[in-house]
Amino acid sequence: MEHIIRRHPFGWMICRRLFTAVLMSLAVMFVVFFTIRMIPGDPAVNLLGADSTAAERKAMRATLGLDKPILVQFSIWLGGLVHGNLGYSYAYGKDSLSVVTPALCNTMMLGVSASILAIVIAIVLGNFGASNNKTVRQFSSWVEAFFLSAPQYAVALILLIVFTVQLRVFPSGGLHNTGVTDIGDLLSHLFLPSLALSLAPGAQMARSLKTSLLETRSSDLIPSLEARGLSSRQVMVHEYRNAIPPMITVLAIQVGSMLGGALFVENIFSIPGLGQLVVQAVGLRDFQTVQSSVLVIALIYIVVLTLGDIATTWIDPRLRRNDHV
Repeated sequence: MEHIIRRHPFGWMICRRLFTAVLMSLAVMFVVFFTIRMIPGDPAVNLLGADSTAAERKAMRATLGLDKPILVQFSIWLGGLVHGNLGYSYAYGKDSLSVVTPALCNTMMLGVSASILAIVIAIVLGNFGASNNKTVRQFSSWVEAFFLSAPQYAVALILLIVFTVQLRVFPSGGLHNTGVTDIGDLLSHLFLPSLALSLAPGAQMARSLKTSLLETRSSDLIPSLEARGLSSRQVMVHEYRNAIPPMITVLAIQVGSMLGGALFVENIFSIPGLGQLVVQAVGLRDFQTVQSSVLVIALIYIVVLTLGDIATTWIDPRLRRNDHV
C-alpha cells in the first residue's frame, strides 16, 4: 500500500478527497432531513387549509408519509436519493427534481457570473495591495475593508435603489425582459446581483493574492530567478504561479458565502433561483422541496471544495508530497 501511495501520490490524494466528500455528503443528508422536520407547522394544514377536518389531515399525512416513524421516513428518502428521486412536491404538484432543476440552473448562472466578477476584483485589488506605492496600497486596504464589512443584502438593496430606481441603468429584477431572450439582456439582469454577491469574496481573494505576492517578492526566489537571467515577465509568471493556489482555496471557500448570500439577493432581485425557491417552500411548509433545495446547495459546496482542493494540489506539486507524509 505504501508503495502505491509513493508511486501515485496525486491519485491517492484524489481518492482521499473523494472519500471525505462522500462522508460529508452523508452527514449533510442526515442533518438536512432532520433539521427540516423541526420547522414549525403542519404541511397537511398548509395543503388542505385551516378548515379541513381531522380525518382529511390524517389522510394527507399518510399520503405524504409523515405518519411513519422519523427513521423510516429518512430511510425511504435516502433510498429515493440513491435512485435519483428527490420526492414529490404536493405544493407544486410535481416531483421535487422538476421543481429544483430550473432554479438550480438560474442559481448556477448567477454563481458563475459572481465568481468571474470576484476574480476580476481580486486581481485588481490584489495587485494594488502589493504595489510599491504607499497611497495605492492604503486605498486598496480601505476598499477591501469596505467590501468585506458590507452585508450582501445591504449592497444588493443599495445597488437596486441607485442603478434601477434612481438612474434606471439596469433592469430591476428577473432574468429577462418580457419577450426578450438574447444574451445581452440576460447579462444586464445578472450584473447587479452578481456584483452584490462578488464584493466580499473578491476582497477576501484580493487579500490572499496580496499576501502571496508580498511573501514571494520578499523571499530568495525572485533574486535567484533574476540572477538566472529571467525577464521581468517570466519572473511575474513565477510570482503568480505561487499566488494562484491560495486564491483557488479561498474562492472555493467563498462559494459558500455566495450561496448563502443568494438566499437574500435572489429575493431582492426577483431571480427564480434556489434561494427564492427555499424561501417560498418554507412558507408553504413543503418539506420535500426545502430539503431537496438545501441538499443541492450543500452538495454544490462540497463538490466545489473538493475540486478546489484537487486543483490546488495539481498546480502545486509540493502539496502532493506533503499530503502523504
